[in-house]
Amino acid sequence: MFKGSCVVIAFVAACGGKSGTTPSSEKMRKMDSMMMSNKAMPGDEASKFGPLEVGTDWQSYTKVNKAAFPSETHGGRMVDTYVNNLGLEAFEKGEDMPVGSIIVKTSKDSADGSEGPVFVMEKRPPGFNKDHGDWWFAIHWANPPEKWAAKLGGPIYWRTPSKKANYCSDCHDDYVTGMGGVPDEQKAW
Repeated sequence: MFKGSCVVIAFVAACGGKSGTTPSSEKMRKMDSMMMSNKAMPGDEASKFGPLEVGTDWQSYTKVNKAAFPSETHGGRMVDTYVNNLGLEAFEKGEDMPVGSIIVKTSKDSADGSEGPVFVMEKRPPGFNKDHGDWWFAIHWANPPEKWAAKLGGPIYWRTPSKKANYCSDCHDDYVTGMGGVPDEQKAW
């Protein structure tokens, strides 16, 4: 169940938790295990691969970190966080984000710099996903390297309401705002 009264992003070691801390190493291992176990889950409409639907215009959003930073909860990848204009002020203040706010995390492999998945959150109207703060979540990876494609079953696009997207909500539920954040030393504001 969603435990916060505010909002949104990042499945990241850089996110603020309930007490202002980051997820534990145990939590990060659990999230990595969950992502890998999703391959065995039965497919559904919301886990069929296709073009990204929400956040496709992320390059027009405001980048809220100074430089890419490591995110253990996003597979140990280097990430950049982008927020659309609608949600920017609330994100920076750590307040409830308005309906229509979108946060996108792009990622790159920390070892070789190859493109990683794109992580997306969108704040939806009250009642959409009440157990998870009315957030819609997605992981889109169009061209995973061969080793990841084999582990994940090829390119992925897991999104709410697919159980495969629980990888996102299960972690974000632990953040007071539901969104996580950006490490203090990386904040661009």
